[in-house]
Amino acid sequence: MRVHTLGSGDPEFAVVACLHGDELCGKNAIERFLAAEFPVKKPLKLVIANEEAIEEGERFIDEDLNRAFPGHENAASHEDRLAAAVLDELDGLQVLDLHATVSFPEPFVFYHRLTPRTRQLLQATGLSRAVNISHVGGGLINHVDGVAVECGLKGSEEASDHAYDVLVNFLASYGIIDHEHVGSDPDVYRVTEVVPGAGYEFLGVNFEEVEAGEVYATKEGEPEKVADQPFFPVLMSTGGYDHLIGFAAQHLGMLSSLEDQPDED
Repeated sequence: MRVHTLGSGDPEFAVVACLHGDELCGKNAIERFLAAEFPVKKPLKLVIANEEAIEEGERFIDEDLNRAFPGHENAASHEDRLAAAVLDELDGLQVLDLHATVSFPEPFVFYHRLTPRTRQLLQATGLSRAVNISHVGGGLINHVDGVAVECGLKGSEEASDHAYDVLVNFLASYGIIDHEHVGSDPDVYRVTEVVPGAGYEFLGVNFEEVEAGEVYATKEGEPEKVADQPFFPVLMSTGGYDHLIGFAAQHLGMLSSLEDQPDED
């Protein structure tokens, strides 16, 4: 794990990249930000997490780091140990976690629980879509006060550009750097179902509604996947997961129309 701490004093915010070693957009964005040498007005922590997996060009070494939290410092698994170390670095911080996907080219943001601080984090990304992922267990943002951005297609220059734009907008929104920025009011979705299946061809488009009775995935020799009720696909793809087609979600409305849940002590 590589950690850069900028500015003087104790940071309130951190940006995390490469929980998955084959998703380099966040690393590229952090390195581009460091090279730009922005004057930092408030302290900031930048974390490039799974350096070993990056070196190997793999998603992980022993197990998916984003499913290993909270981890154990004396575990046999590399990612299990690393998960504990990452959480130690992020203790008490508000977190922007950068990822890439194979399913959708445009950036969107995940969150677990809509608190007043989470609302501000979502707005600070400047993005137009947000997804409540609390139906799915695990993940870094289930263990920290933070949001996770899917920046675009894995390996693309566009994903790295999106990651950089989100990072800069986020930091400027909190006054960590001086830069133009926007606050957004994203359309919000909530994942309601994990859709299993291996080897299916996904026929739809993420964030475009699948109507009841519509065929949305096919596989030779297997029954078609037909929607029992309308839903919005999220992270659905052909071959993106080993045992999943992706996730089904419902549309909740604009962020500004939703009520916060109170902060937990």
